[in-house]
Amino acid sequence: MITFRISFKTSILTKRYHYTLEQKNLYQEVKYLYEEKSYSFKQISDQFISKGYKSIRSNKDLLPNYIHSIYKKGKVREKRIERSFKTIIDNVIIFKLKW
Repeated sequence: MITFRISFKTSILTKRYHYTLEQKNLYQEVKYLYEEKSYSFKQISDQFISKGYKSIRSNKDLLPNYIHSIYKKGKVREKRIERSFKTIIDNVIIFKLKW
């Protein structure tokens, strides 16, 4: 007979998909323009305003501070979701049974 304890942590059990599709797409576009195209938050804001984009909750123009917040909070969320943990197996005890 063998007894043991397994301990593990996961982020899969948390509520992972609470962003709307619009929010997710907006973050992906901000991330692409900032990281891949090296646009500043001001340039991204100007581009979004010229396209007629508005903030999702308050329906206001996407100013540079909004763009920065979208980017910053999106990165925190990605980091939280993509983290991984080690599985720990300890207190392993093997009993030899005598029949």
